[in-house]
Amino acid sequence: MKKTDNVSHIATNSILSLFQDMLRVMLSYPKWFAAAILSTIIVAAVEPSIAGLGKVTVDNFKKGGSDIYASLPNYIVMFAAYFFLMGLLKFGDKVIDKTYETLLIITLQRTYLQRRGAERGIEDVSRILYDCNRAKPGLDILHKDSWRIVSLTISVIIWQLNLAPELLPALFIAVLPPVLIGFFFGPFLQKASLNMMKIQENIAASTADDKRNELFAHQKLFLRQVMRLESFKGASEILIDLVSWFGILVVAVMAFVFDIGIVPKDIQAGDLVLFWTNLNLLAKPLNDIVKVYNKARESYPALIRVLRPQEVQS
Repeated sequence: MKKTDNVSHIATNSILSLFQDMLRVMLSYPKWFAAAILSTIIVAAVEPSIAGLGKVTVDNFKKGGSDIYASLPNYIVMFAAYFFLMGLLKFGDKVIDKTYETLLIITLQRTYLQRRGAERGIEDVSRILYDCNRAKPGLDILHKDSWRIVSLTISVIIWQLNLAPELLPALFIAVLPPVLIGFFFGPFLQKASLNMMKIQENIAASTADDKRNELFAHQKLFLRQVMRLESFKGASEILIDLVSWFGILVVAVMAFVFDIGIVPKDIQAGDLVLFWTNLNLLAKPLNDIVKVYNKARESYPALIRVLRPQEVQS
């Protein structure tokens, strides 16, 4: 049976074996792999501490007992030290990530050339220069995104349990609706991503002077696919933001209309600051779950075309 380029229906491929291939690529540079994961975890674990600093500051100001203007320089130094440290950590994390991501693209290119079987001319150029870049975000999920989501979520929960555990149920209720709505766009992103790679091959094959009209036509098609892909991404992100407010509305209704005790009645100003800060922090990794899912759907066709070139024939 003739194989097609519709990677959505490759029966011979399994997610497990593809995952193993992805691990082999990432472990080609084990030290950089470990450094990328470690830097991601450190940044994600330290970031939520800003919520604790905010709560302590507001509570101390509310209690009084000391001259606010006299203690203000101490708080300024404390927050300045925090943001300086976070800046250094994020700078190091970015340098490590960009270096490792470049090494991953190089490894993907070499892996494709080893597995392609026979030379494919223009198709090889397209796969090396375009498909490998489209496949790299799929590897980011394993060495960066998943670790950041887990680390940041755990860190936020720990901070919340230590400072205001009674608000934790309300936090989860507020962030769940946007997470659920975001999974709708995955299949559309995967299809648009596959079409973009097919069109890139046609563009690469239409560089001769006598194919100028074909080149222009393929470029227009590519532009349309890019617009479709970005439209799906943008719609997903906008809906997540809109539904986030709906989650807060649900918490407010449950707390103040039905009075089911989801929010304590005796709540302090520092608790509200902590809740709002941690709501944003917790919403970020949970919303990132949706983005990671969409990233996986978008990069899946490229991963198949690069790591399984003999299973896909143009």
